[in-house]
Amino acid sequence: MDTGLGGDGVGVNDESPPKTYGELPPDAALSLLGSDVRASILWTLSEARGGRGPPRVLAFSDLRERVRPDVESSKFNYHLQKLVGTFVERVEPGGGDDAQVVSEMADASTEGFRLRPEGTTLVRSMRAWTVDGDAALAPVDVGLDCYHCGGSVSARYDHAIFAIQCPDCEYLYDYNLTPPGVLDGDERDLLDRVAEYNRHQRLAFARGSCPFCGGGVDVEFQHPPGTGYPRADLRSVLVRRGCDHCGHKDNLRVGEAMLADAGLVGFCHRRGLDVTTTPIWDLEFASTDRTVTVRSTDPWEVALSVTVDSDTLRLVVDGSLDVLERTET
Repeated sequence: MDTGLGGDGVGVNDESPPKTYGELPPDAALSLLGSDVRASILWTLSEARGGRGPPRVLAFSDLRERVRPDVESSKFNYHLQKLVGTFVERVEPGGGDDAQVVSEMADASTEGFRLRPEGTTLVRSMRAWTVDGDAALAPVDVGLDCYHCGGSVSARYDHAIFAIQCPDCEYLYDYNLTPPGVLDGDERDLLDRVAEYNRHQRLAFARGSCPFCGGGVDVEFQHPPGTGYPRADLRSVLVRRGCDHCGHKDNLRVGEAMLADAGLVGFCHRRGLDVTTTPIWDLEFASTDRTVTVRSTDPWEVALSVTVDSDTLRLVVDGSLDVLERTET
């Protein structure tokens, strides 16, 4: 039986064009949003859920009343049906359910319409990047002395980028596309949330999984001068990990990439350092290349030293981030 799986047991038939679960090409699915009525339908169904519980089912009349009661019923139904099967699903309790997504947790007790996962994800993305007021943060002290020059490292947020940098030597500790929700709360809470958000993103990449879509990611070692980062002279190498499925990508230092290594995590934990909760910028081996040595570039072999309480773990990795050598002294 042809399962559509690739030769390695995963994937889909490469000869088939990409489709959403609504059986439309991605660009065709996005074209359905070219109407203020349709956009309002998606937003209203999301608002009805209120951020809690399963997707809410709204009857046609209720949905129209909430969205655009001034739009005649036939025209409203025309716009609604354009979304059904891709971003919205119709529910008919007692049989004849046209819903293509089955869930025991979903509300199916009312006849009407609810968001499909694609619709939920689309509206959720808009919510994540929506904020009241000016989404900016003036530089604040991180509480870290720069490992390179001893200056006071600061954090700032502007144009959806959260940056942690030393203003004296300009070494960039972090530069990440970050939703404005991190700005909620005081400075200490803000830095804790940024640290956790960054850890989630970086560890997913380090473990070989895209944090956005769950796809596998590739590995490419890069020479710092070609990456555009300031102070390339203070960097030895960057590890680019990218997802071919959704296009999400990030650059990691070797120490960041190895935070997914159980041996490194255990080595630090046995000596009282929890690298699973410590902000990455507070880990010198992960936030700088001061303990990184490039032994070869063709093929790539890179050595990383991690020292805690006078004990040192030395790892040597290849261009695929596989550990070639592991020693403790």
